[in-house]
Order: sequence, then C-alpha cells, then structure tokens
Amino acid sequence: MGGEAHTDAARTVRAAVIEVGTWWAALFGLTVMSISSVGPVDLAVAGAAGGGAAFAARWVRLAAGVTLGGTRGALRAVLLLPWSVVRGFGLLVASLLGSAERAPAFRQVAVRGGTGVGWAGLALAASPDTCVVQADDDGEVRVHALGSDPGPVERLLTRQGGQFRPGEGGPR
Repeated sequence: MGGEAHTDAARTVRAAVIEVGTWWAALFGLTVMSISSVGPVDLAVAGAAGGGAAFAARWVRLAAGVTLGGTRGALRAVLLLPWSVVRGFGLLVASLLGSAERAPAFRQVAVRGGTGVGWAGLALAASPDTCVVQADDDGEVRVHALGSDPGPVERLLTRQGGQFRPGEGGPR
C-alpha cells in the first residue's frame, strides 16, 4: 500500500517537472528568438522570466482543471500542419479575392476517441481557413470554415472527417 502511494507521488512529481520544464523551454526559446543580439544578461533574464511564467502556466492549468487528454493522432497532426496551413492560406486568399467555391459555414464535428479536445482544437485552429468557436468536454468541436472540404488535420482528428452533421448549419 505504501509503495503504491510512493509510486503515484513520484509519477506526479515527474509529470510536474516535465510540464514546467517544457513550458520553460518553450518560453525561453520564444524569448531568445525575439531578441536580435543575445548576450549573457538576456539569457539570464529569459531564463528567469521563462521559469516564473512556466510555474504560473502550470498553476493556471491546475486551477482551470484542464488536462492534456488523449494524444491519439498528435504526431500525424503535427506533420500535417504545414500542408494544412498552406492549404488554408490559399483558401483565405481565394475568399478575400471573391473566388471562393462557397460561402463560409459552421461545422459541428466530433473529435476521435483517444484525442484530447483541447489540443485538437488548437491544431484545427492553426489553419488560416478554420476558426474553432467552441470546444465541449464531450468531444464536440464547432468550427467556422472557409472551404467546403475539411483540411487534412480536420480529417485526421474528427470522427466524421470534418463533414457536416445533419441539422448543423449555423451557430448555436
């Protein structure tokens, strides 16, 4: 019994260290990339600010009760993102020039089992032609899309492959 509690505590601490370390690395990297010429003081400030922001990000996530969810399809979604962004940019330009194939519309899609709604919504929203307007805990995501066909990330992460569900045409 005591060994299980120790293992759970160690797992929780390990997860916290990984989460804070990941946040710190991302924020540190972002800060350093935004500086034109980096010196030792810049690195120290970026490290300290990134550390404080990493702990704050974890505390906010815990306070909000947000979890990562399942990671099914995450690697493929990341690999498909560049194509999805290029495709979405083309649809956005076509829409701005008035040569879009159809009017923008809302879609209600269900995220595939084993896929976290939070990160899936972020991946879907990364394309310029798709805006996630609602994500529910039950795995439903409402997107506003410019094109009639779902993009590659949407086809990968949703059960219907991004197709319209019956009776779903506009905002709620």
